[in-house]
Amino acid sequence: MKTRAILISLFVSILSLTFLLNCGDKEKPKEEAAPVASAATLSPEIEEGKKLFLENGCNACHGDTGAGDGAAAASLNPKPRNYKAPANEWKNGPTEAGILKTLNNGIPSNPVMTSYKFLGDEKLKKIAKYVIYLNQN
Repeated sequence: MKTRAILISLFVSILSLTFLLNCGDKEKPKEEAAPVASAATLSPEIEEGKKLFLENGCNACHGDTGAGDGAAAASLNPKPRNYKAPANEWKNGPTEAGILKTLNNGIPSNPVMTSYKFLGDEKLKKIAKYVIYLNQN
């Protein structure tokens, strides 16, 4: 009987101590800054590039963040470019000139990545700048 009372007292003490330590106001940990800037912090040119990227369905293959994981990506072979991939994995490089080359000419060996030349130079430059942004963020 004495052992049982001691065990119950010990259990209640441990439970009380646990509640005491885990309750009450605690300093909230500082949240880390998100690696990708929100839309409000994008320059107008990059924001326009994002809009064009979405309007022209680039995200269907390349995904919203450029990871090559868009809704259509699963059924494509070869897989869409992951914009986060190292430079040596890009056909024409992750530079504005390389991206513009791809947008203007498409990738001849890939029938899915066709030319977007019909959009015009100004729009293609904005899309290219957005792709660079995705590559770097």
